[in-house]
Amino acid sequence: MDLNLNPHERRVLQELGDDALSPVPMLQRSMLVSAGISPGAIRALTESGDLVRRERGIYTAPLAGTPDPMVVRICAHNAAATGGSHVYSYTSAALIWGLSVWRCRPLVHVAHAGRRGDCGPNDDVVRHNQRIPETQIRIVNGLAVTSLERTILDCARMLPFELAVVIADSGLAHGADHLVLRQLVADAKGTRGIRRAREVLEAADGRSESPAETRLRLLLEEWNLPEPELQRWITTARGRERVDFAWVDRRVVIEVHGYAKYFDYGPPDAKVSAQQEREARLVAAGWRVLNIYWPELDDPVALRAKVRAFLTTPHALFPAA
Repeated sequence: MDLNLNPHERRVLQELGDDALSPVPMLQRSMLVSAGISPGAIRALTESGDLVRRERGIYTAPLAGTPDPMVVRICAHNAAATGGSHVYSYTSAALIWGLSVWRCRPLVHVAHAGRRGDCGPNDDVVRHNQRIPETQIRIVNGLAVTSLERTILDCARMLPFELAVVIADSGLAHGADHLVLRQLVADAKGTRGIRRAREVLEAADGRSESPAETRLRLLLEEWNLPEPELQRWITTARGRERVDFAWVDRRVVIEVHGYAKYFDYGPPDAKVSAQQEREARLVAAGWRVLNIYWPELDDPVALRAKVRAFLTTPHALFPAA
C-alpha cells in the first residue's frame, strides 16, 4: 500500500497482512485503528483506492496479481463472520483447496450446525444448516473447510455432471484418498444426489490436469472412441515430453489448450513459438498432432467432426464411431 503513514504505522500494517492466515490477507477496521490509523484516514484511504472495502469493517490492500474473486469473497466473509462455528463447503471448499472450479455460481457455501449463519451484504451466501463431523473438517490457510474427499462428494451430489467431474479430477490430482471417497459414498447411501455422485466418481480421473482435458476426455468417451493414454511421455530430440492424449499403437496425439492459456491470448510470440517447436519435435519423432482449443469444446458437434477426420485419416487405422 502506498499510504501516507509514518514508518512505524506502515510496518504495523505490513505485519498485520503478513500474520494473516487467510489466502487473501484481510484487515479489520479495529486492526487499522489499533495501528494508529484514524477513522477519517481509513475513509480517505478507501476513497483513494489505497484500501478496498470488502465487507462492513473489512478491508484489503489493493491486491497484486489476479486472485480468484470468489476466494477473495470467501476470505472477506470469514473475516466478518462471528461465532467461529462455520465451515466452508461445496464449491467454496473446493476453491480454498485450490481445485479447478469451472462455470459454478459465485456463491459462498457455509455450513452451520443448528443456526442460520451469517449473511453477506451481497446476498450471495448459502447457509447450510448441517453439522459436519470433525473427522471431515480441515483447516486450510486458516479457514475451516470440509475435507478434500467430503468436498469432492458434496460437489458431485450438487453440480451438473461435467462441472462435478472437473472438480473430482482436480481433487484426485490433489491427493484425495480413493478409499475414503468410497466409504463416504457408502455412508451416504440413499441420500439426495448420491446416484449422480457415484457416476461422477466413476468417471473421474486424476490424470486430467485441467478443465479442458477433463471436458475433452468426457467427450471422447461419449463418442465411443478408443480409449487414449493420458499424460503419455514421448521421447523427442529434446528428451522426454508429456502429451495430453495419445493413441500409442497409432502414434497420434491430441493436445488440448485450456481456458487459462486461451484467455491470455494473444500469447507472447515466445509462447506460440514454443508450442510450434514442441509440435515439430513430436512430428519428427513420428507422431501426428491435433491441437484443440478451449472455445472448440463449446461446439461438440463441430469438434466431433474435427476429431473424427483426424482419427480416420490413413495414419489412424481404428474406426471412429
